[in-house]
Amino acid sequence: NSIWWLEYASINERSIYIDISPDLFGYITIVIADNGPGFAIPIELLGKPFISGKPNGMGIGLHLNTLIMDSLGGKVIFPSWGDFSIPIKYKNGAIIALAFKNGDKNDN
Repeated sequence: NSIWWLEYASINERSIYIDISPDLFGYITIVIADNGPGFAIPIELLGKPFISGKPNGMGIGLHLNTLIMDSLGGKVIFPSWGDFSIPIKYKNGAIIALAFKNGDKNDN
C-alpha cells in the first residue's frame, strides 16, 4: 500500500521506513511508515472490511491482516508519530505497526 500511495501522491523522494521495536510491553513490533500523504480514511475505519481510501480499492487487505494478527494473538496498530521512534521525515505519512505477542515468559 505504501508503494502505491507514494506513487499516486506523486511524492518525489519516496521513502519507506521499517523497524523492529520492543517498546510495546509484551510484544515485538514491526513498525512501517512512509513519507506519503497519510491515510485517506479515518483511523477508526482502517481494517474494517470493504472500506478503502484507494480509488477502486476492495478494502480487504488491512482487514485480512487484522484477522491474521488476531489469530496469532497479535494486533495491528495505527500509531501516531511519536508513539515509536520514527524519523521526523515520516511524521505526516502513514504509520502501521504489527505487534506480535512476545513469547518471553518474563514479559507476561
